[in-house]
Amino acid sequence: MSTTGGVTVQTFGGEALDHAAKVLAGISGGVEKAVKSALPRAASSLRGESVRAIKTKYDISAANIRSKQNISIRYSYGNVSMAYIRFSGKKIPLYRYNGTSPKIPTFQDKTVFVDLNGTVKPVHPGVAASAHQLKGTSPTKFDNAFVAEMESGHIGIFERTGGVTSKGGNQIRELMGSSVPQMLGNESVQKQLADKASQKFEERMEHEILRILNGWGQSK
Repeated sequence: MSTTGGVTVQTFGGEALDHAAKVLAGISGGVEKAVKSALPRAASSLRGESVRAIKTKYDISAANIRSKQNISIRYSYGNVSMAYIRFSGKKIPLYRYNGTSPKIPTFQDKTVFVDLNGTVKPVHPGVAASAHQLKGTSPTKFDNAFVAEMESGHIGIFERTGGVTSKGGNQIRELMGSSVPQMLGNESVQKQLADKASQKFEERMEHEILRILNGWGQSK
């Protein structure tokens, strides 16, 4: 089931929980223990499958895809058990894709003079940045963009907008790539991923049931 900017791994109930309830009927809290162990595995499986699906097409590291800002996981337990993974709608900075150059802020040797609020100042323009998103494509060179580090320490590819800031500097904006939802594609792709996670949940439930039964038998 899809939601805005996210995927809900379907409500886990039906046969998996019914089976657990019957088998673990004599063990206090047995079903809840099994679900609490199985759900995170199912969610982790979904995240891993999602990353692999993205990396088949996009030239980006798993670390930049899995960032907490891009993918977050929530669980709930009770009569209805479910795992909810939200794929953030925020776009990932283009700088974080592989193939970006230069990798650090680099400036040209030449000096150019610019007029800032009536005062002409010499500046060293940044080297034109290159980047791409898709595997199998050559990086695109952005003549009016460069790699820069902000005061916060954030590094990205920025381009001049042609405007001027209140302090007289060049107004710039960061170039962004696709978001995780965009890279995952349409609902059918997301449903396939959710179905795989559901299958993983059922497998883990069987494993957890056996583990609990063995532990319960040993404690008797």
